[in-house]
Parts: sequence; C-alpha cells; structure tokens
Amino acid sequence: MGLFDFLKSKNAQTEAGPPSIKVHSGVSANNRKNECADSRSIAPDERQYYRPDDYYTMYSYPGTEMARKVITFEERKKTTYPSKRGLYVAEILLLEYCSYGKYPKPSSGYPGFWWFEYGIRDVGHALESLENWGFLQWAPLEHSISSLKVDELKQILEQAGLPTTGKKADLVQRISLEIPREKIDLPPSAFKYELTDLGKDELQKNGYVPYMHKHPHKTTEDARFGEVFNVWSVNKLFPDGDASDWRRVVGQLEEQLFGVDMATAVQNKNAEEPQNYASERRAIRAYLAEQRDYINKSVRTSGDGFSEESKGLDLIRIGKDKEALVQFYIAIGKRFDAPALYREAAALLEKYEMFDEALYVIDKGLKTIPTANRHRDELLKQKNQIQRKMGK
Repeated sequence: MGLFDFLKSKNAQTEAGPPSIKVHSGVSANNRKNECADSRSIAPDERQYYRPDDYYTMYSYPGTEMARKVITFEERKKTTYPSKRGLYVAEILLLEYCSYGKYPKPSSGYPGFWWFEYGIRDVGHALESLENWGFLQWAPLEHSISSLKVDELKQILEQAGLPTTGKKADLVQRISLEIPREKIDLPPSAFKYELTDLGKDELQKNGYVPYMHKHPHKTTEDARFGEVFNVWSVNKLFPDGDASDWRRVVGQLEEQLFGVDMATAVQNKNAEEPQNYASERRAIRAYLAEQRDYINKSVRTSGDGFSEESKGLDLIRIGKDKEALVQFYIAIGKRFDAPALYREAAALLEKYEMFDEALYVIDKGLKTIPTANRHRDELLKQKNQIQRKMGK
C-alpha cells in the first residue's frame, strides 16, 4: 500500500479561587446600545487614539442575544489574583504592549480589547500608574526619533538646514549627531515607554498573560459551550501570585485539552532555515511510512477531522512538522472539507520541497471542498505556484 493509499477510500464514520464572575447569558433590560463607558478621565491629547465614545458600550454586541456585560478592571480586581508585586492581568498585558515600543499614543490607536476584554477605558491613565510604580520609564530620545515616519524625520532635517537624503537609519543618525538635543522638536506621539528592569522581570514571571491573550484556543467565559480556557481561568491557578512555573502548568492543560503541550516547547525562532532539505525530506518520508498503519487506523475512527487539523496546526507552532503532517493526513483521510487543512498541509510539504506530495494534497482538497467555497481559488493559486517551482 502506498503512502497515500489511505486517502483513496472514504472514511467510515486547584485549589479554590476567588469568587467567579457570573457571565451574562441573555439580553437584559439594561442591554442598550446607548449605554456607554465613562470616558471623562481620558486626556484631551489622547482622545484621537480611541474610537468614538459610543463604540465603548457597556455590553459587547449590545441589543443582541450574544450580548455580554463588560467586566470593568475594578470588578476584575475583586475576582482575580494579583501577581506577587500586586499587578493584575490587564496591567501585566500593558507591560507586554509597552515592550513593543508603541505605547502610549500608538499610531494605529488603542485596540478595543482593552475595554471589551480587560475593562480598561482609559489606557493612558493605567500606563501612568505603571510608570509611577516603577514598571515603566520613558525611552531615550534616540528611540523617540527612530519611531518617527520618514516624512517627519525629513521635516526636522529641513528645519535645521540639513540634507534629507538617505534611508531612514541615515536620517535618524543625522538628527541624533548633528542637531543639539534641546533643539529637536518632536511631536508628543513620538515619546514612548520602555520597561524598567522591574517591569521586565514582572513580565517574564507572568508570561502566561500575553501567552493566553494570543492563544489560538482561548475561549469565552461561558462554560455552556465546554471547558473554559482563557487568561482568567489560568489566573485562578496561581492564588499566591507566583506564576513563575506557568509554562509547565499551562502546558499540562494544553496536553489535557488539545493533546499538544505548546507552552513548554522550546523553539529557536532565530535559527536560520537550512538551505538544503534533502536530509529532512528523507527523514519526513521515513517517519510517514512508519506511521502509515496508525494513519489508516485513525482515519476509520469517529470524527470529521476537525480535531486532527487543529492538533496539526498546534504541532506546527512548536516546530513538530512531521507529527503535524500525520494529523493532517488523518483529517484529509476523513474528508474534512476545510480549505485551511489542505492549504497548510501543502505549504508544509512545500517547505521541505516535497512538491509531488503537496500537489497531491491540493488535488484532494479540490475534490473534497464544495465548489461553491470561495477559498478553492486560493488552492488553485497555490497549485500553480508549486507547479512553477517544479518547472511544469
């Protein structure tokens, strides 16, 4: 039996935490679109970085059956655990965003999740508090200069009678070296926070917060649809505020819920991709051959292939590519009709220059995915790109 023969036959079918917040599960008399959060504390020069006030309603999806009351930051403080140093989840997440060098006054504005997910309406005020407590400080002038756009840098140089030629790095260096610091006139939005050593340590010890904020499997707080898995449920696992072992704790949860421990996986994201995939290609093909019986047996188990696709995507995130392909092949054998399955599987095969296998997967997708699905065109485009690489 060949490696892909299994695709040719159709599949046969911890401690007690603080009081929990009751999640609103219906539309109440107070669930009105015109009921908005108080914004009076926001500084005038910060308002342009928010959406209009009527966007920040007291309910998400107001006026609908999906409506959920926003839990404010002050309410969250009563039902969640602070860190050892006294910071709450939203404040720790603010440290993460400040580490990007974009806050305050981010050019794209403050995202709505600060209000709807974390209950903070005035982000600027929260940042000031973190500065006062020693977790943030203003970044050096050089950082502020480099945060400007090229047109803004050229304007500063023109006003000083200096050349405006060169790349952005050249313009930044020219300003820094040739214009006295006291004469550099920067817009208020150019000044950004950076983490102090205290802030860096706090973020490192509470890394579960940004990790869960971006987790692909995070859920809402509504337990009616299954087990809750989000930053708030994980927070309850650290009642003493010590989350330094968060990777092990979250990894065990992931293994239990999704079959893949992503939190403790170690990846060297800065490592260069090998230029010759010959040895990796041989290893992957050998591994898939070894797993053929397992794949064939799994294809005949219950399920539509969704869980296998999801597990495969998780395995890719932690660098386990050959294991991911096994899960993708099971999902393909079950005739799962999600275009992303075939797209991701083909892309992974293409990464290792396994072009014939990638084309086979795409063809299986084109036969399985309904003709009305608009994402079929993406698969056709991907197929053409692979064929060009093969010289066909």
